[in-house]
Amino acid sequence: MRCITLLLLVLISGISSAENSLINSNNLFNFAEASSPGYFSPAGVTTTTTLDEYLVRYYPTTGNYIGTKGEEVYVYGNVFNGLLRAGIISDYVELEADSDELLAQLFANGKSNVQVYGTGVVISILSDDLDGSRHQRFIIELKSKQTLLITHNIDVAPRIFALSLNDKIEFYGEYEWNDKGGVIHWTHHDPEKIHVSGWIFHKNVIYQ
Repeated sequence: MRCITLLLLVLISGISSAENSLINSNNLFNFAEASSPGYFSPAGVTTTTTLDEYLVRYYPTTGNYIGTKGEEVYVYGNVFNGLLRAGIISDYVELEADSDELLAQLFANGKSNVQVYGTGVVISILSDDLDGSRHQRFIIELKSKQTLLITHNIDVAPRIFALSLNDKIEFYGEYEWNDKGGVIHWTHHDPEKIHVSGWIFHKNVIYQ
């Protein structure tokens, strides 16, 4: 992993300053695995981050890497003659649509148990819920001004220690209705591999 980080630092100039999106990068990586298994296998390897704010997957079977920073896409491996810029994410997959409209519909219609993606800004940090499994709790506000309570299971996933007011987070989890906007939970992997794995992406760190 350090190898590709150093190469990216040395060889890449003019990197896009756009913020990383974990959902779009994962969609790209999944597409690459499905469309080019000869280069990117085994499928389903874990996405990791680097200190230099790249999102990366490494494929031990082929020895190749694929990574993103902002909207830029890079691949690395002997078959690519080293490092190769491969375009931007939207060259390969459709970018994830803004989820605020969907979340507003779920709230208005009283729907629950729906897997959702979204982004928001932290407006309140609450005490942990210690009843049963421990959950880190905080409230975010969407661009639409809808609020969501995030309940992040810290018996399964790591705590977000650096969380502060006004921080932006990206999340993938299950929506449950309440009269204050809704609750997002299952922001972590499922140890039993039955439920869809969720996550929280905060300051270029993936919590799942």
